[in-house]
Amino acid sequence: MSSREKPSTPRPDWAAALVGTWSLGSVREVDANDTVLREPYGHRPPGRLHYGPARQVAVVIPGHADAPAVAYLGDYEIDRDGVLRHIVRVGLPPFTEDQVRWAQLDGDRLTLSTDIKGRRRTELRWTRD
Repeated sequence: MSSREKPSTPRPDWAAALVGTWSLGSVREVDANDTVLREPYGHRPPGRLHYGPARQVAVVIPGHADAPAVAYLGDYEIDRDGVLRHIVRVGLPPFTEDQVRWAQLDGDRLTLSTDIKGRRRTELRWTRD
């Protein structure tokens, strides 16, 4: 988001809003027009995401078909409105490098994307437990 753009929804208090455990609802690859290209982890994949009060993060998603297992833990930073950096301290390959995610929060629903809307990206949709 550029400094001239205005967010369409109120800005959440990200640090407080993320704390807790989240269950994975879907992993979708979408094109720039939001058309779903595929669901690499299948329909309704299992997975858990946890954000701790001291800005810790942990995520586990079992592998599926040709999609690798995702497992890492570390810390997170909030770079700017809705951009999170997961600082990986330990992870299973290929998830050993920091992960940058564009986040949208709507109540108890969290969407983490590998890029901004209007570009091809992977979206992970989570629901608060």
